[in-house]
Amino acid sequence: MTETATQRLTVADAPAIGQYWEGQGGIYAGIVPDYVGTQPRFLIVATDEAADLTWGGFGSNETGALDRDNGAMNTALLAACRSFSHDHEAARFAAEYEKDGHRDFYLPAQRELDVAYQTIPDRFDASDWYWSSTEQSSLMAHGRNFGDVDLPQLFKQMKARARPVRTIPVANQEITA
Repeated sequence: MTETATQRLTVADAPAIGQYWEGQGGIYAGIVPDYVGTQPRFLIVATDEAADLTWGGFGSNETGALDRDNGAMNTALLAACRSFSHDHEAARFAAEYEKDGHRDFYLPAQRELDVAYQTIPDRFDASDWYWSSTEQSSLMAHGRNFGDVDLPQLFKQMKARARPVRTIPVANQEITA
């Protein structure tokens, strides 16, 4: 459990979008909306990333990694897979990432990655692809290019980048997306 599990951070505590949030481990990318009845969350994107990682599990279904909103849940499932055919490099990298004393980073879900695309695209390499933790099928997973290419799915054995994220619940419930 990290410090922020007990902190009550409000919108007034957040820096400007695109700025490093001191003590929170990365760049503030905005608020992840309340898509399915969960509390809105601040999205923090790591400044570090890894390149040339596969999503893993090509040809296999990871039925627990289908959530488009909950990257933490998807990543926990993927990182726990350790068999040869289920080596999820991108998820493992994100799950093992630590910054500013926080160890609760994960590979973003599809919609979390979409928020970063909308708010801080200049903080990503526009010429490359980034993995989400959301599976599409036994052959493909959701990813994102931060340039001009709009192809939301990648073959799992392709090499792409992984950028860890973490979220912090917004303390003031009156925030709406």
